Amino acid sequence: MTKEKTKTMLPIILILSVLVIILCLAGCSKGNRYKVDLDGSDFCYEGVKASYRAGDDVTLYYTLIATDTDYSFYLDGEPVNFDYDEKKGFVIRFTMPEHDVKLECNAKASMTYVPSGWNGEADVMLLDCYRETSATAGTDAYHRLVITTTDTPDQVRLDEYIKKEGGEETCTTTYIPYWVADDCLALALVYDFAGWNGMENAVSTDGAKKACSFWNGEEHISVSTEHMPEWGEENLDSLFDTLINHVK
Repeated sequence: MTKEKTKTMLPIILILSVLVIILCLAGCSKGNRYKVDLDGSDFCYEGVKASYRAGDDVTLYYTLIATDTDYSFYLDGEPVNFDYDEKKGFVIRFTMPEHDVKLECNAKASMTYVPSGWNGEADVMLLDCYRETSATAGTDAYHRLVITTTDTPDQVRLDEYIKKEGGEETCTTTYIPYWVADDCLALALVYDFAGWNGMENAVSTDGAKKACSFWNGEEHISVSTEHMPEWGEENLDSLFDTLINHVK
């Protein structure tokens, strides 16, 4: 290539290089994508995308709706308006900002739990949470937590039963405030355990069984991973983990 051609091509190459850099920067800027953190409740929502661009219209559906429960939603700590669709549940819409966001759901039982006929009587079982501790179904190893009323109105007894495979069952008793039982029973309302047994298209697990029996104010209701909604096992785990925090 001659010197004259080289001199002629240099400006063109420089211009093209600048254009390429500008296009790359524009593309990168346009391509920035941000995520919606669902506060560990991903199984409650539908319509969620892996990421969004700033300015995108985001529409999410909250499908896990229980009766006698009030719901509110917060986006980065600020209340966000929502609608209701009979087929899809709560509809949350917002415009994606230029950063990741966190969407939280606050579910509060609107019906205060008052056990009918208790009146301070002792030895009424309020809650029984059970899980097999072996990955193989049908083993005799389990962990069980049982809340029972006492003679003291504001106190309940928590019995923790542990049985290792092939071993003897052990029981440890702790006395805890009644409000702990009340909170756990409120979770049973939020998760709509009472509606599990009559639901169609229920699923079951092939692994270790998890179950819960609770007093709803009129009768004891029992549910398990043998007949549950798709998110049922996570609900049972959540209730068990909430209760286990009060064992010690």
